[in-house]
Amino acid sequence: MIETFDILIPTTNSLRTIRVYDPGNCTKDHPCDVLFMHDAQNIFDDEISYHEVSWRVIEGLKHTDTHHMMIVGIDNSPTERMNEYSPYETNIELKDRFMKGLGGKGFIYIDFIVKTLLPKITTMYQTSSNYYMVGSSMGAYISMFAAMRYPSLFKGIGCLSIASWFNEKQFLSDLNASKINTETSFFITVGNDETSSSDVKEFPQIYINNSKSVYEILKQKLVKHLSFNIVNGKHNEKQWMQVFPDFLNFIKEKKG
Repeated sequence: MIETFDILIPTTNSLRTIRVYDPGNCTKDHPCDVLFMHDAQNIFDDEISYHEVSWRVIEGLKHTDTHHMMIVGIDNSPTERMNEYSPYETNIELKDRFMKGLGGKGFIYIDFIVKTLLPKITTMYQTSSNYYMVGSSMGAYISMFAAMRYPSLFKGIGCLSIASWFNEKQFLSDLNASKINTETSFFITVGNDETSSSDVKEFPQIYINNSKSVYEILKQKLVKHLSFNIVNGKHNEKQWMQVFPDFLNFIKEKKG
């Protein structure tokens, strides 16, 4: 069952739609884990998804026999997505591409999820204290930042096709300096044919290098449950739909 409600988000000082999948079996004795996802328009319904193919996350839950997990999806903003999904302003040479979103509101966005949205969810539903987050592209970028900003909160992070090129220098510097929780599970994937602009021939390798860099830093930090894979795929929901069940299985391994 998918339920929706609107909540005031401080990045835009306006109402934002939240889409919640409630499996219907969350009880006080058997509460549900919570998976936070970005770009919620793209995760449930093909008809409203960006490329008319969604992540089909409910199918993914059923396919992996993940019964006690609710999904909390936060709709993106057509004009503020880049701003909300990056804690840093983009590199100066990229600004012409993203005049509607230069980045820098990621701190506010993640704090909103943790300090406003999460408490609301825990009062509305029977939830466990097992919180997870997964995102793709810029959604992966902000998900990794969430693990840096709140290292003790999230049990697992899904980092799919991370677009850390947005400002990789600052991101990797902060990731290196961060106190990442080595008990957190990190699932990293990237496609072998990804691009965000057809006129940048180097983009497929840029995306691969972005993910490799994140993996290498987490490996150096001795993260105990870490996965990195290059898969056949492009930068789209079809690929993320295909790897989503792998993410679910991966975090279930750690939970045991």
